Amino acid sequence: MTEELEEPFEPTEVEKPEPPRPEVQEITIRSYPKTVLFYPMAIMSLVIGSLIFGFQFFIPEPFYSRMVTLLTFVWFVIFFFNLLLVTFDFGKNFIVGIILVIVIAVLAIALYASSTGSLPFFDPSNLGLLINWNSMLAFIVIFCLVIFIAWLRTRIYYVKIYHNEIVFKHGILGDVERYGTTNVMFYKEIPDIFEYLLLRSGRLTFTIPGRKTTIVMDNVPNINGVEKNVLVLLRRIEVDVD
Repeated sequence: MTEELEEPFEPTEVEKPEPPRPEVQEITIRSYPKTVLFYPMAIMSLVIGSLIFGFQFFIPEPFYSRMVTLLTFVWFVIFFFNLLLVTFDFGKNFIVGIILVIVIAVLAIALYASSTGSLPFFDPSNLGLLINWNSMLAFIVIFCLVIFIAWLRTRIYYVKIYHNEIVFKHGILGDVERYGTTNVMFYKEIPDIFEYLLLRSGRLTFTIPGRKTTIVMDNVPNINGVEKNVLVLLRRIEVDVD
């Protein structure tokens, strides 16, 4: 009898399994009022105020007054557009309308330039707008205070979601409503494009069986990440095996 020669066994390295990712146990959803969108004005007030304060040491008169007038005009233009962001919801249809208005304005300026041979001239110094550093500092404090109040409100009104329970907390005294997650429906929407660009925020609406009204969470930051975590929690079902 001949013995069959077996091929030598070469041990291979055992790949270590990747550690499981930590599961989402809970998520807190906070809805911010629109006044939090004033944070661009707080930043611009700080920048323009610093320029107004610094230019007085380097730019002589009357050029300094003209520069301050120009910066003041820029501040008021930005303030006007920031007020529009807080006042209106800029949906897709609204954006299309704004684009059409801009196109018509550009065509009108081009028509004026082609007929007269010059562009319309506008000097902001003719308006007489003037804001000093002290006034700008006051605006910075006001905008920061408004943003802080908006942040403080989110610590009173918020929704916390677990895999089997939704907790709605509201009121200064800490009123709490608890609901099960069975048959809970929710949907996400982005009603304002500029809110999404500034805070990546959107709206979450929850329809809960047993509650007469829906829970609407407006201006939720990082809306896409929040939606993914909510889906993970609501799809999770624990089964206890004896």
